[in-house]
Amino acid sequence: MKVMGTGAVVLAAGPMVVSQVSGASNVSFRPTLTYTDIRKTLISYAMLCPNPHNIQPWKVAFEGKDTLLLFVDSDRLLPQTDPVHRQIHIGQGTFIESLVIAATHFGVKANVHSFPEGEYSNQALQDKPVASITLERDDSITPDPLFPYLLTRQSTKTEYTQELLSDTELNKIVSTASGSDYRIDLVQDNEGKAAMRGFLNQAMFIEEQNADRSLETIGMFRFNDKEYAQHRDGFGLAQNGVTGAKRWLAETFFVSRGAAESDPASFGKEGIKLTEAVTQSTQHFALLISKDNTRKTQVDIGRLYNRINLLTATMGIAQHPMSQILQEYKDMLPLQKEFKQRFNVSETDTVQMVFRLGKAQRTPESPRREVKDVLVS
Repeated sequence: MKVMGTGAVVLAAGPMVVSQVSGASNVSFRPTLTYTDIRKTLISYAMLCPNPHNIQPWKVAFEGKDTLLLFVDSDRLLPQTDPVHRQIHIGQGTFIESLVIAATHFGVKANVHSFPEGEYSNQALQDKPVASITLERDDSITPDPLFPYLLTRQSTKTEYTQELLSDTELNKIVSTASGSDYRIDLVQDNEGKAAMRGFLNQAMFIEEQNADRSLETIGMFRFNDKEYAQHRDGFGLAQNGVTGAKRWLAETFFVSRGAAESDPASFGKEGIKLTEAVTQSTQHFALLISKDNTRKTQVDIGRLYNRINLLTATMGIAQHPMSQILQEYKDMLPLQKEFKQRFNVSETDTVQMVFRLGKAQRTPESPRREVKDVLVS
C-alpha cells in the first residue's frame, strides 16, 4: 500500500503516459433502486447503510405480502476482530434505520418489532430474526428529510483538514442521542485528542500483530475492479483516497492479493501508518456509549449511529468509525480497560462506537451487492 507518492512517478513518465492512464475504472457497483415490489426497493436503500468492513451481513426473508424478516448472515461474520458479533449486530441496526427512513419517502410506515422469536445472549448468535418489519401504507406520513442522504452518506477514511466544527454543528450531533438511553461524549481538548490518538494507534498496532486478524481485513480488501465486480463488498484504495492515476499505478505494480496474503505483516504496517496519519489529522472524536450491551441495545445503537452519519452528511461533515479499540478479543481487553478509564466511562458501560468528525473531500462510493443477493426463501 506504499502508493501515496506514486503520482510523481506517473507525472515523471511524461504527458503521453499520463494521457493513457485513465486510472482504474470508475464503474460504480451499487444496487438497483427501483422495483415493482416496494419491499425490494426499501431493501436496496437499506443496503447503502454503514456496516463493519462493508461485509453486508444481512439476510432478508419475506413473510406474507407486507412483512420482512431480517437475519444475520452467518456466512458474513468477522470472527477474528468481532468474535462476539457485536459490530455485526450494530450493522443490523444501521440496515433497519435506512429501511425505515426510505419507507417514509414512499408513503409507507415501517413497523419494527425487535427479536420477534426472542432475543439471544450478547455472546451468542442464533438463527432467529433480528427484526420483523411490517409495512403499512400511510399517506399522512412525513418523509424523513434524511432520505436523500442515504445515497450520499459515506465513511470518509482519509485525512481530514484542520478546520474545526462549530459548536452549533457539534450540538446537533450530540443532540441525536437526546431522549434515548445512550449518550455521545465528544473529545476535542488537546490532551484528550492526544490521548485518543495514542489509544487508536496502539489498538491498530495490536490488531496487526496477529496474522489471522490481518488476513481477515485483507479478505475484505478489494485490490482491483475485478474483485469489486466479483464481490460487490469490502473496500479498497479508492475508499482510502487513492484514485485516478495513482490508483492505476498502485494496483498495476504495487499491491496485489497474493503479496498481501503472503506477507500480512507488511500489509498491516501500512494500515498502522494510515491510522497514525488520519488520527493526527482529526480535531474531533466522539464516543457513543450505552449502559448495557444486550443484542437489542447493539441494534438500537446501529440505528442511532446511522442517523448521526446521515445528519453529518446533511452538514457536509466527514465521519469515520474506528472500532479497533472496542473489539473484544483477548489481546485488546487490557488497552480497552485503560481507554475507558481515561475517558471516564464506567466499567459497566459499553463504548459501542468511536468515530472521528471533520471536513474532507468525498471519496468514491463503496460497493454494494444487489437485493437478490440478500434475499432468502
